Amino acid sequence: MKRLGMLSCAAVLALAGNGFALLEKSTPEAEGISSSAIDAWITACEKELDAVHGFVLLRHGKTIAEGWWKPFSADRTHILYSHSKSFTSTAIGFLIDDGKLDLDECLVDIFPDRLPENPPDNLKRLRVRDLLTMNTGMPYTDAERKDIGGDWVNLFLANPVEDRPGTRFRYDSCATHVLAAIVEKRSGKKLMDFLKERLFDPIGITKAWSNCSPTGIACGGWGMSMTTRELARFGQLYLQEGMWDGTRILSREWVRLATSRQTYNGGKIGVKQINDSDWAQGYGFQFWRCRFNCFRADGASGQLTVVMPDQDAVLSVHAGLGPMQKELDLIWKHLLPAFQNAPLPANPDAANALAARCAALSLKKIDGKKEGTETIFGRTFALEGNQPRFHFTSVRLEKQENGWEMITTGATGEQHFPIGFGEWREGKVKLENATFEGLGALIGEQSVASSGAWTAPDTFRVRTYLNDGFFRLDATFQFANDGNLSLSYNLTGWGDGRTNLKGK
Repeated sequence: MKRLGMLSCAAVLALAGNGFALLEKSTPEAEGISSSAIDAWITACEKELDAVHGFVLLRHGKTIAEGWWKPFSADRTHILYSHSKSFTSTAIGFLIDDGKLDLDECLVDIFPDRLPENPPDNLKRLRVRDLLTMNTGMPYTDAERKDIGGDWVNLFLANPVEDRPGTRFRYDSCATHVLAAIVEKRSGKKLMDFLKERLFDPIGITKAWSNCSPTGIACGGWGMSMTTRELARFGQLYLQEGMWDGTRILSREWVRLATSRQTYNGGKIGVKQINDSDWAQGYGFQFWRCRFNCFRADGASGQLTVVMPDQDAVLSVHAGLGPMQKELDLIWKHLLPAFQNAPLPANPDAANALAARCAALSLKKIDGKKEGTETIFGRTFALEGNQPRFHFTSVRLEKQENGWEMITTGATGEQHFPIGFGEWREGKVKLENATFEGLGALIGEQSVASSGAWTAPDTFRVRTYLNDGFFRLDATFQFANDGNLSLSYNLTGWGDGRTNLKGK
């Protein structure tokens, strides 16, 4: 087994034995990094990424910087996507520690009543270890599209096992769903209840929640939501090899196994790609290896917890962006080399300036004027055109104090989107009618925040964020002289491209 470089055991125990106060606040300089380095990282994120929603940076177990770009905030949970996998893996770790599960236990022995008729030899070989390392030998299982109302464990076990398990990395979220099912079967508790007892309560995670499959099993490979601070606590637990404030929560053996390279996931040793890509450094038990002896939990569109053992640091990020390599590159460029082994001279001016900047962070609002074409207010426009996602049937704009309201009709009835001028204005809307909350967690009532402005006398633009996820809706209303409307919108995060509609 490859040993993961971390804080030494003696160092961890010394910190705990000295009454080490976890997650208390400190200044960057006191913990060996300049405020200016963190400020430069924030500047780079705002310039090169679209868009970071919030972050928490820990050094020596203390919070040295944190901030949220309005309309996001510290108290809100945020969808994690595949970052959820690392929590499901941790639940498996508890079962291993308890002796209730073995890494080399075969799935046919765990689910004997759910197997297909005449299970093939490769399925009989499939182990818990293979699920954890994404070496199932199966093609990708898209549970939500293949069987939106069915049993995803049965769906997975019926999948053809094309390769011998344990021989080929192939990322598959449904494999993690099966891990969640194993946790629920062996613990006798729902995944989130089990984690609450063993993980969340002991380390101070209070707001975690998760979507479930149609059969009531936690999604496992996605679907969890937590605050950014809660992710940082999770990262700190793994940095400290399972210790929390003097108490062992998770075995050191599990932490080292889960976060070390258990399988190669791309490229060849010695090829330049290995040096440049954080997606070719190897995969553990639902954790990714990174360059610079770091490891991470990550989820789509920039949900990250990066653990930097050599620097004794943790960075958790919520975001809504595209390719994530740039997000990691900025960490390696601005933060990693800035960590020093000893405290820096106090710099209260720089520390106060950084704190003030973090408190004032805001995502870009729509620039323009408050006044535009007055004749359109209160008029309902019937919408025509192909809509791949939401199927709005009509829309109208109404004036409000220092802003507007966008009112849509569709499958969920009439929905009201408050829109601020020069500010984010919050409200709640229901986007779809469905009995199952899918991967995007957009079903049901959602908290939204919008900003808008007239960018030309006949053009009104609005930007809406879903406050508990990374989705952003950008809409442009263009009003023609004949009284008709051209409405185009793009929902960042779904990949549908721009939707163009006509309104009469």
